[in-house]
Amino acid sequence: MFSPGDAFGLYRIEREIGRGGMAIVYLAYHQWLDRPVALKILRPEFQQDHELVERFLVEARAAARLEHPNIVAVYDAGVVDGVHYLAMEYVEGETLADVLARVNGPLPVDFVVSVTNQVASALDYAHRRGVVHRDVKPSNILVEPNGKVRLTDFGIAHAVGLRTPEQKAAVLGTPEYMSPEQAMGRPVDNRSDVYSLGIVVYHMLTGQPPFQGETHREILYAHVHKPLPDPRALNPDLPPDVTRVLNRATAKNPDERYPTAGAFAQALRRVLRPARAEPVVEKKKSPIWLYVLIGALLGLAALSLTGWLLLRSNALGPPPATHPPAPPSVTQPPTAGQTPTAAQPPVAVAPTETPSPTASPTATDTPTLTPTASPTPTLTPTPNYPPRIAYVSDRTGVPQIYLIHSDGTNDVQLTFEGRNEHPFWSADGAFIYFISDRGQGPALWSMRADGSDQQEVLRVPGSTGYALSPNGEHVTFLQPGPDGVQLFLDGLLWATFPGQHLAYQWSPDSQHVAVEIDYSKTIGVLSVASADVSLITDSSYASWNPGWSPDSQFVVFASTKDGNAGIYTTSIIPGEPIRLTPLDVWSQAPSWSPDGSLIAHITGEGDGQWGLYVADPAGANRVRLFSPVFPEAPAAWSTNSQQLAFIIQDDDDEIAVIRRDGTGFLRLTDNNARDWDPAWEPR
Repeated sequence: MFSPGDAFGLYRIEREIGRGGMAIVYLAYHQWLDRPVALKILRPEFQQDHELVERFLVEARAAARLEHPNIVAVYDAGVVDGVHYLAMEYVEGETLADVLARVNGPLPVDFVVSVTNQVASALDYAHRRGVVHRDVKPSNILVEPNGKVRLTDFGIAHAVGLRTPEQKAAVLGTPEYMSPEQAMGRPVDNRSDVYSLGIVVYHMLTGQPPFQGETHREILYAHVHKPLPDPRALNPDLPPDVTRVLNRATAKNPDERYPTAGAFAQALRRVLRPARAEPVVEKKKSPIWLYVLIGALLGLAALSLTGWLLLRSNALGPPPATHPPAPPSVTQPPTAGQTPTAAQPPVAVAPTETPSPTASPTATDTPTLTPTASPTPTLTPTPNYPPRIAYVSDRTGVPQIYLIHSDGTNDVQLTFEGRNEHPFWSADGAFIYFISDRGQGPALWSMRADGSDQQEVLRVPGSTGYALSPNGEHVTFLQPGPDGVQLFLDGLLWATFPGQHLAYQWSPDSQHVAVEIDYSKTIGVLSVASADVSLITDSSYASWNPGWSPDSQFVVFASTKDGNAGIYTTSIIPGEPIRLTPLDVWSQAPSWSPDGSLIAHITGEGDGQWGLYVADPAGANRVRLFSPVFPEAPAAWSTNSQQLAFIIQDDDDEIAVIRRDGTGFLRLTDNNARDWDPAWEPR
């Protein structure tokens, strides 16, 4: 219809990028806004079909109201010189249909899980707003080079809704993913999309759709009457439970399917995750581009691969205001809102009864988490300046991110717009991630270490507590729900916890999350593989400040289990917690060194003062480093485990550093403002 350089309304045609049964798609530029768009033009034979055009425009308007990271945005729709069009966000990449055609076989399990999670997140979002896609198929699923997935063509699918199934299949191009109720021309709801997504997943896991035939009628008949072929007959490496999950997702009766796409994706993730340990990618000899796609997660289009893979864990949430109660007497349990009172002086020796070495990890058994060298042909020289520390200060009246060298030099402000908090670094030190409210509500942002290239990475309306797993595979965030706080994994509801507050932290191996439920009541461990929650403390006493050993096998936390609060450890397999600090002092805010040899913690010293201490993982060799410190925030270890950054408690909180042996104290900030959230550059 158009050639490069042609003008179409406010758009300039660049080139044709695709065509289907109903429309031709062009890469075009909006000449006023100077931005690329995917311009979808209805084919000439449909331009005079008034019923189709009207429904197409109605549904295009509905699709334009969908704002979700995994849905292609609709910018504009209308008619120019009698030609109806839809202007959409231009997405770099290829369709899932292209991927399937090139690989011509089963796709890697992690890639399948990632695609399913993202498409399900988009569908559930649309379904909650009354929009049913009706044409979920590989050619409507776009895969960006970084693995982000987008669902498109919400409008066109419904525009042909009044046609017979065979007419509709002819227009849309394929009936291979159509639900039985669609095939019979019956009304559809969100469960029709669940069916179609199940067929797409079957295709990804086996390399071919389940129902094929020489005519549309044969394929439609199979959707209505024939059972789903066993996917393990085509891919024996699949776990047996995959068949059960796919059979439910593609049940002929909509009432027997998963109620939501998210429920289906979660069930699929649970049965496929155990297969992640198998060398699926190597065994299939997949091309290199698949390795990039496997690590993709919801909403991270703004990040380069090196910017977000292998991120260190960070819960991205401020410490609860109620933490900690002050140290009371040994026998009296704490009450909320207490202020520090006199207590026995700390004893810099081990407790009377040292826990058995078999009950807690030892330094020799714990791997070092120092970042490994980047696998590049040439080694990057070590910078000739000391490691830098990102932190937050309200010296301008609003919290902003600052960066300072650990020798106290080069203190610079990095952010200037909105409220910005909770910085953490990428593993290579190239990016700093943080939470900002400069848009509509809090969102996850990124910037380079010099403060340049600030970009919004992920925003989910009504969400807080964004975090990224250390291996870069998962993104998590919190939302209030009718039954408590909801924790989302990769855009899907993962677990709901009672109460109004939840703090959590990823394990270093990205397989678990430690959760503090409803303000220091209970601590649990949530498994990525099974989505099960194991409580490791009893709700009859208070527990808070969960943190991880570097080997991800133990959780360290503060608790009043024995009356006076102390530091405890326990295995991720629920067992009896072991106290590490003396009974006669109040201790909290633990943090495990990356090399596994020491646990830093904060102890009450009487007269309202708190001190920073370290001890080995058995609670022995306890040493006082500095006093007074801010009691609520755990000290931050440098990545080489040689220094700690912490907050000095004075009229206004300041950042300081000290070596692990108590030498080398240096006050980094000294201003009439509060400074907090120190995060070390990974060096």
